[in-house]
Amino acid sequence: MKIEVLGDERTVVAFSLAGIRGKVVASREDVLRIVKESKDVCVFLVADEYYPYDYDKDLPILIRIPRRR
Repeated sequence: MKIEVLGDERTVVAFSLAGIRGKVVASREDVLRIVKESKDVCVFLVADEYYPYDYDKDLPILIRIPRRR
């Protein structure tokens, strides 16, 4: 099972130090596009400001995380 973080640059860098890969996004639409295109990631950690509240699928799992300030 693969985990990936989606968020701003600081959040992605912080998680990469813990060994979790990620992608920098600029909008909720970017998050939805990445989730739809990804076939091998089961869990996405999504920064709060980019979390798509209208996401209604069971897989992959999206977990909202607070943004680092």
